[in-house]
Parts: sequence; C-alpha cells; structure tokens
Amino acid sequence: MSKTDAVKFSVEGRLARLTLSRPPLNVMNIAMIKRANEFLGSLSTRGELCGLLIEAEGPIFSAGVDVPEHRRETVEQMIGTFHQTIHLIDELPMPVVAAVHGGAYGGGMELAIICDMVLAADDLKIGVPEITLGVYPPVAVAHLARMVGFHRAAELILTGRVLNASDALAMGLVNHVYPSATFRSEVDAFMAQLTRLSAFSLRHTRRALRTASLQSFEESLATAESIYLRDLMTGNDPSEGLDAFIEKRQPRWKDR
Repeated sequence: MSKTDAVKFSVEGRLARLTLSRPPLNVMNIAMIKRANEFLGSLSTRGELCGLLIEAEGPIFSAGVDVPEHRRETVEQMIGTFHQTIHLIDELPMPVVAAVHGGAYGGGMELAIICDMVLAADDLKIGVPEITLGVYPPVAVAHLARMVGFHRAAELILTGRVLNASDALAMGLVNHVYPSATFRSEVDAFMAQLTRLSAFSLRHTRRALRTASLQSFEESLATAESIYLRDLMTGNDPSEGLDAFIEKRQPRWKDR
C-alpha cells in the first residue's frame, strides 16, 4: 500500500482501496485531494477490478474539505479539485463503495453519497452543515434529491441537519448499518460479494445503471458549481461565515 499526502491506496487482487489517512478528522485539503485524484485516474483502465472501496483511518470518516481553502483566493481551485474527484468516481469502470464511520460531514458526506453504495458503522453522524457557514454543498445540491427526494434533501441542505446512522438508513442515505465493533469485517465481507462476480459484467452494469439513473448529473453539478463560485462566493456572508468558523466565533451576517 502506498501512502503520500495523507492518502493511502492499493490494488490487491480484484479490489482497489483508497484510504483517507489524515486523522483525527481526515479534513481534505487540495494537496490530499490531488493525490487521491491521481490514484482514481489510474483506475480508469483497470477493467479487471471488481470494486473500489473508499474508507478512512482514525475516529471519523471525514469532516469535509478544508475550510480555509474555501476562501475567495483558493475556492475555485478547491472546488475544481474536489469536483474532479466526483467526476473521476462517476466515470470509473468498477462499482465504488464508501465505508463510513464516526462522522461524514460536508465534503465527507458528498464523497460518500456519490459512490454506488454506502456502508455505515452504527456510530455514524452524517450531514452537510455548510449553510451554517454561509455556503452550500454543490455536490449534495446536484445529487442528494435523487437519493432521498426533494423535500428531504431540502431539509438537510437548508438546515444543516446531521443524521445518526439509523436515520440515515431510514432516509436511504446508506445501504447498511453495521456494529462498530465488527465494521471492518462486515465491510470486507460485503466487498467479497463483488470480487466473486465478473468484472466485465459489473463494468457494463454500473455504466448502464448510472447512465439511466443520473443522466443529467453533469449538468446539475455544473449549475450548482457555477452559482456557488459566481454568485454565492462574491457576497459578504460566505466569507464572514468561513472566517467565523476559523476564528471560533459566531458569524455576524449582513444578509448580502
């Protein structure tokens, strides 16, 4: 297994793994995401693989992307780099499974829900609290309603509500919830189901499934990204919300 810039990656037999390794919170910065993207790009022609598992070390899956890198001077690079991750996952030939535990917030939740399946430990807390910082999660805006319906997606995105594992299961955000004590072995057993199947058949079935179900995803994400960068981030309140988070104080909104 290789490790660099807080990401570990490996290909073992018919299974690839990408592991977030920047504990305790696995906050994803630009350098870390770029290394993940290099690995994801290298998998695009690996037709013999039956699956990719995205997991994390430490107490939580991920607290999301780096808040300081959302400031105006770096936000376009951050959003572009992270959305490249999303596009790379969307275009991979093999099924992609996220194994999430502890917490998956903001970009951490977005990374999980863009995968084909999500396996959760029973200690999971999951949500997109960006609105409390004066911004919004573009990937969730583009994709979440497809998973849970418009009204539920609107509640999660517009209030920043965080769900526990059982609520996430009931809402359809995750496929299975396993006990934390046996989570790793349960995930391995789940992935073993895929490695016993035909990589060729999985590849074409995944492409058909995602094409039929997510036909306008590219357009939806492009719209969400454009509004985020051209309209939202030119205002006062997004900068104030991000600064307040970094400075550990309450934001002083000006509603502009």
